[in-house]
Amino acid sequence: MTRLPAAAIWARPWAGAPVWGGRVMLDGPRIGAIETAPSQGDAVLVPGLVNAHDHGRGLSPLAFGAPDGPLESWLWDLWRTPPTDPYLTHLVAFGRMALSGVTTVVHNHLPQSDDHLGEAMAVAQAARDVGIRLGFVVPILDQNLAGYDGGAAVKAAVSADAWAAIEAAVDQPPVADQIARVAEIAATIDGPGIVTQYGPPGPQWLSPDGLAAVGEAAGRDGRRAHVHLLETRLQRTWLDAACPQGADALFARAGLLNERLTVAHGVFLRPAEITAIAAAGATLALNTSSNLRLTSGIADGAALKAGGLRLGIGLDGAALDDDADILRETRLTALLLGPRRYDRPGLRRADILRAAFSDGRVAFNGNPGMGLVPGAEADIVALSLDAVAGDLISEAPEALADLIFGRAARATVRGVWVSGRQIVADGRLTGPDLAAAERDLTKAARSVPPPPDWIAAARAATSAAAGAS
Repeated sequence: MTRLPAAAIWARPWAGAPVWGGRVMLDGPRIGAIETAPSQGDAVLVPGLVNAHDHGRGLSPLAFGAPDGPLESWLWDLWRTPPTDPYLTHLVAFGRMALSGVTTVVHNHLPQSDDHLGEAMAVAQAARDVGIRLGFVVPILDQNLAGYDGGAAVKAAVSADAWAAIEAAVDQPPVADQIARVAEIAATIDGPGIVTQYGPPGPQWLSPDGLAAVGEAAGRDGRRAHVHLLETRLQRTWLDAACPQGADALFARAGLLNERLTVAHGVFLRPAEITAIAAAGATLALNTSSNLRLTSGIADGAALKAGGLRLGIGLDGAALDDDADILRETRLTALLLGPRRYDRPGLRRADILRAAFSDGRVAFNGNPGMGLVPGAEADIVALSLDAVAGDLISEAPEALADLIFGRAARATVRGVWVSGRQIVADGRLTGPDLAAAERDLTKAARSVPPPPDWIAAARAATSAAAGAS
């Protein structure tokens, strides 16, 4: 067995305090034992973290002319994304995640070409080379891709030639063919540490018949479905008109309201919807930084707590500082969705830690993370004790927990193991050269021709229509 000596071990951060000292014994891909031993070295060992909702953005939207702002307008700016090698793009994205302690990511893929299978294979290889687990979510969509009004506002604002280009750009094959594509991708990339999922991007982008077809397929093969839900005020307005009974009723009619469903964002979920989705056993992936950056708002921590909905934490490719820092994201979520003053309820620190270290993993394969306990998968993060608690006065375990929670960030991560394989050592990837990959990706992006000139007009039309609604 491989021994990992520790200054301290926080085996299950959502369920108790850290203990001083100890050794984690690795038995291949699993934890063989946790041994008592004197405090040794600088490592505080915690479980691996889960990024429960992401888009694998190796390139920051800010870098290619997509500034933060309301989602519906920002989506047009994403058309400025330079098409780059999908392997290199996702190698950079996954490498950055690993450096902050992410051991599993649920990746909602945004295709850049018609070669969906080739892109999926490249993304899977990038995950294998970095060493993190991958949930690969395949998009399935068929409506409103030029706006929730079917594109009417954009069509009225752009030239006939521009509208023809937009229609061609958003055209999709039949839903049945897209569902078949999921099976093809799964047969090619699924294996140890990689699972494929159905990905209706959101109710506004997939028709009721399409949702029902996905629900039938997911029920038939037992795959998970991952759906963006009620991220913005405009999506709330759209859903109220399309399905006044609420989001839970919409999913129930499609056969998707069950324990295999993950919804992301949920900023505008109502208490009754939260309760119903929770009762079905589904999971909500919170995306706090993204919702702030895209001006969507803040999820209702008090309602989520009252409704008992299982939670995960997602970076959404839009961490606050564009650094894929899941530890800082966890803390920010706790601060914004937690109790206020002395009189307003909210999610407790333990709820957020459970989301980050355990329950978010349900969005990957249906099983929560066990923590650092014998028999669990050996997904481990080593934080620097000196970096998080070099000025610790009291040696009470609770005091150490407060400092870890209050200061842990990507810069404090020293080592990461996934299934017993070390993928980060001394704060650097053990496999790919991330700095070189970042340089190559930026160089490639700079060589891409300018994006379509209709983007600005489509963006302006969407903004104007949203302001008038």
